[in-house]
Amino acid sequence: MLVLSWYFARKNLFQKPFFGIITYLSFFCLGAANYQLRSPDYQPNHYTHFLSEENDSRLTLEVLSTQKPNNFSHRFIAEVKSVNSSPTQGKLLVYLQRDSTSKMPSPGQRLTVFAQPQELTAPLNPGQFDYAKYLRSKDIFRQLNIDSEVLLYQHNKQPGFLSRIQSFRNVLLQKLEAYPFGTEELSIVQALTLGHRNSIDKDLYKSYASAGAIHVLAVSGLHVGIIYFILQWLFQPLLFLPKGRKIMVVFVVASLVFYALITGMSPSVTRAVTMFSFFGMSRLINRPTNSINTLFLSFFFLLLWNPKWLFDVGFQLSYTAVFFILWLHPRISALYQPKYFVDKLIWSTITVSFCAQLGVAPLSIYYFNQFPGLFLLSNLVVLPFIGLLVGTGLLLLFLASIDLAPNWLANMVNEVVNFLNRFVVWISEQEHFIFRDLVISEIAVLSSYVLIVSTTLVLSRFGFNQLRVFLIALVFFLLIIFHFETGNASHRLIIFHKNKETIVGIQKQRSLLILKQDSVSPVNNYPIASFRTSIREQFYSEEIIPAVIQFKQSILVVVDSTGVYPKGETVDIVLLSGSPKVNLDLLIENLQPKKIVADGSNYKSYVRRWENTCRNRKLPFHHTGNSGAFILE
Repeated sequence: MLVLSWYFARKNLFQKPFFGIITYLSFFCLGAANYQLRSPDYQPNHYTHFLSEENDSRLTLEVLSTQKPNNFSHRFIAEVKSVNSSPTQGKLLVYLQRDSTSKMPSPGQRLTVFAQPQELTAPLNPGQFDYAKYLRSKDIFRQLNIDSEVLLYQHNKQPGFLSRIQSFRNVLLQKLEAYPFGTEELSIVQALTLGHRNSIDKDLYKSYASAGAIHVLAVSGLHVGIIYFILQWLFQPLLFLPKGRKIMVVFVVASLVFYALITGMSPSVTRAVTMFSFFGMSRLINRPTNSINTLFLSFFFLLLWNPKWLFDVGFQLSYTAVFFILWLHPRISALYQPKYFVDKLIWSTITVSFCAQLGVAPLSIYYFNQFPGLFLLSNLVVLPFIGLLVGTGLLLLFLASIDLAPNWLANMVNEVVNFLNRFVVWISEQEHFIFRDLVISEIAVLSSYVLIVSTTLVLSRFGFNQLRVFLIALVFFLLIIFHFETGNASHRLIIFHKNKETIVGIQKQRSLLILKQDSVSPVNNYPIASFRTSIREQFYSEEIIPAVIQFKQSILVVVDSTGVYPKGETVDIVLLSGSPKVNLDLLIENLQPKKIVADGSNYKSYVRRWENTCRNRKLPFHHTGNSGAFILE
């Protein structure tokens, strides 16, 4: 139908709606089918089809990439090559327990383990980041928790191409570690040149985010653009050869692709490399280019390659920022015509930063619940140094790879990065200019973009139609904000899950009362901080948890480590806290509860015993460690 509609539509100067409708439907169906066919259900060789439900399986894993370790385990992503000698495919997240004998496997290394991969766990508390959903967007559907004693290391005689690239990347990272960098400065240099952010200190990373300069730590269009122009300058002598322009374009594109592979093929760098590759190939065939068309062409081909990138936060932010720069920047920059070089540099930095930040603002608020008010100041200082740092850092990286990098060059880069770090930390300390705990809905994000576009159109070309569209978009946006602020009010009791602690919350619309133990102060800690943000909390208070809680028509009795409880009373819910040494059968006989709840403060052995007792009595049992927070509405 698409081909037939195009065949007839190409003869008409003014198109009818039929061709547009068929085109949109065709692309929608193509994307939906491409997404669906990549799920494990439609992949007969996916490892999940070969796992035993009862016994451990013999898994052969190949390490793809390493992740930032936590306090308890190393983390890496592995491809499952076989299950019980049956060839398979599919990715797995592996947690390797950290001890004196364990070490992080290197990319390309093959491992054998007898284990049972586990389902990804959903968030245990409301308002918590859904890490399982994030992993599924990366085509990771299971996780494995093991210790070093059950691993058998193999010698991989023929590692895959990507594994070899990752191994080469690790060699370059180790080469940089041999030079006189500070710890924080080294982590920033590794992020700027190789896209390796695992070593960045958590507080420093938060400082870059608060300052609105987090984009400089992700290899993206800014870095690839700098590298593109550096490569054009390096391969300039090829123009003197016959067909030198075509040869130069091939070398530039090949170098960009190789750089994307080394940096880990993140969505942002892949987008930038694809776009610049299309731009280079258009020069190769002498075709005029339109930047927005090139942007969407790369968007289309990348989603054909991996449709789940559409849901990647970095992918969304990257494309949104570049689109607003290409679309809005010409309109903003035309407002003032600078005459001098410094004036042009400052004006260009301001306008580009403003357009990019305006484009990503709704998404940033939606995902990260904050907005940096001093982003213009931070970009004015940081961006001029990025070109110097990327160019000098890549030169240092190349010389280090052949052991010829001079220490004075490393010292110079170290000092520049140290200055940037101190400046970014200073910006992040200006708390009054950082707007935190902002929450908007998905529909509010869409209406925000409609409002931004309509506002730009009415300001650039004032007319009745533009004004009408702007007013409709403004009314629609205000109605959504009003509904979001006044709707979805709830009154509920929540027993949160937290190891070794008991936390009960009572939410009434946008006020929150936390009932806690003496030693607990969870105001800014997990899991209360994210929950307070999610409900847009306005009033907060704390009290010591009482022995009896009455909520609406329900009575909840808290049985703590003392094991004391009021006998002879009928209650609705019993909360077991602090591993009380009680006879649960006798407790049930005395209180006649309708449900037993055990939170994260109890020993697991106690929980298993209580669960068996409730199962035998056919009494509902809820463990927050397995079923998540208990919510009573």
